Amino acid sequence: MPNHVIVSTLGWSKQSLEQAVAGIAALEFGQIDLALHEGWAHIKPSELAAGGPAEVRRQAERVRGLIAKHEMKRAAACNVGLRAPDANEEQRRLEAVCDLAQALEIPVITIGASKRGTPPGEEVARLGRLAPIAAERGVHLTVETHTNQVTERPADAVALCQAVKGLGLTLDASHFYVGPNQGADFSTVLPFVRHVHLRDARSDWEHVQVPAGAGLVDFNTIVQRLHELGYEGKFAIEYIDSLPIVAAEGEPADVPANILRMRDTFLAAERGAGIVRTPAPAAPAPA
Repeated sequence: MPNHVIVSTLGWSKQSLEQAVAGIAALEFGQIDLALHEGWAHIKPSELAAGGPAEVRRQAERVRGLIAKHEMKRAAACNVGLRAPDANEEQRRLEAVCDLAQALEIPVITIGASKRGTPPGEEVARLGRLAPIAAERGVHLTVETHTNQVTERPADAVALCQAVKGLGLTLDASHFYVGPNQGADFSTVLPFVRHVHLRDARSDWEHVQVPAGAGLVDFNTIVQRLHELGYEGKFAIEYIDSLPIVAAEGEPADVPANILRMRDTFLAAERGAGIVRTPAPAAPAPA
C-alpha cells in the first residue's frame, strides 16, 4: 500500500480502537489517522489530560501495541475534537494530545476551527494560544476546512494561517463543495495545507459522503497542484461510519468498499498527473 495514503479510524467510530485498527489492517493499509474526539471516538482528550503523563504513556503503548499486532507501520496523524468548556481546559487537553503525538512521533494533528460567525480576532487569539503548545512538542497544528466553521470559506481559512504563526490547514475539499463555497476555486488554501482528508461529495450536506467519482470533488486538480507545491504530507481517506454514504444502485454504501474506491480514484489521479513516488525502503532483516 502506498506510504502516503492512510486511513482515518473514524470509519469505525462506532467501534473500539482495537476494531478500527483491525479493520484498517484488513484493507492492507499500514498507517492510521488516529481519532481523539471527546464524546465520540477513539480516545477522549479529557481522560488523557486527567490521567497525566502516566495515561499518555499507557495510550501510547496501547497504540503501538495495536500497530505491531497487525504488522502495520504507524499512527501518522491525529484528528482531534477537544470540546473543552473553557480556554484553560482546551489548552490542557491539547497539551495531553500533543504529548501523545510526540510519544508516537506523529508530526501533525488536526483540530476543529470555531463555529461560523465567531469574530476573526477571537479565533486568531484562540489559535494563537494553541499553536505554540503543539510547536513546543515538535507537532504541526492544523485546522480543518469545514462547513459551519470559520474555515468554510477559503479566504477566511487563509487569513487564519497568515495571522497565526505556525498554523496550517487540513484540506477536506468535500466541505468546499457542500458548504457555502459551493465548489468555487479554493486554490488559495493549498500553500497552507499540511494534511489532507479524502472523500467525495456533492453540493449539499445530505451528500457530504458519496462514492469516489460519484461526486464533484476534483481530485485530479488537487493532486496535481499539491504536487507542484511540493506537498509531502499524508492523504487520509476519511469515510465516517456515523454519516450515511449516499450511493446509487450498484455503487458501494459501506465504509470499507468506499475506502478502497477512494484509494483507487486517488492513485489514478496521481498516475494521470505523472506522479511517480519512490517506494519506502524495506526494513532491514533481523540479524
